[in-house]
Amino acid sequence: MPMNMEEVTMNNKFNIVDVLMLDHKYLKECIKVMKDDEEDKKVKLRIAKGFLDALAKHSLAEKRAVYAPLLKVKDLRKDIIEGEIEHGIVDAKVKMLTVKLTGLRSLGEELEIEMKVLAELLEHHIKEEEEEMFPKMKKDLDKVILNEMGFQFMKLRNFSEKDLRHYPKLQKEVTGLKKLGHRISGNFIAKVQKHVTAAGHHVG
Repeated sequence: MPMNMEEVTMNNKFNIVDVLMLDHKYLKECIKVMKDDEEDKKVKLRIAKGFLDALAKHSLAEKRAVYAPLLKVKDLRKDIIEGEIEHGIVDAKVKMLTVKLTGLRSLGEELEIEMKVLAELLEHHIKEEEEEMFPKMKKDLDKVILNEMGFQFMKLRNFSEKDLRHYPKLQKEVTGLKKLGHRISGNFIAKVQKHVTAAGHHVG
């Protein structure tokens, strides 16, 4: 059965930092393949297609469930703006490369290099999020908000059960989340900002 919001915000299954780290783990595995000059080109192409699809979904969900509600939080504003700029660059590359890879059976030299450049850009972005932004989020935001942000991210990210095969607890929630649809709650951003203000952090 789908969880109601009280259940979501009181448990720790959907902590946004944990959920983002889970998604980052898969993206990092793909990055490693894209940067490996010795990897078979057919294998690299197969991984590249999954990588681009996951990255597009991750980026959309992160921008709406994390960046949008935290943009006005003073302590996080610079990190969010920098992240949004990096997302814009990555998103444009993903869109362009997705078209270029359609119908291919093997990666040519130029596309292989383009995928490597994208992987390196993303690697830098992930490192900054994990080392700079996530610690601030854990410090500035309480468990209730971290969980609700994670819940909204999960709805938007649209993980499949296969994506979560090594995470049975989260896998059980996928069916319930799908019944709720893939749109973010209408009052979500206002709710996050209200909680942050109530906790004594400047919003404006």
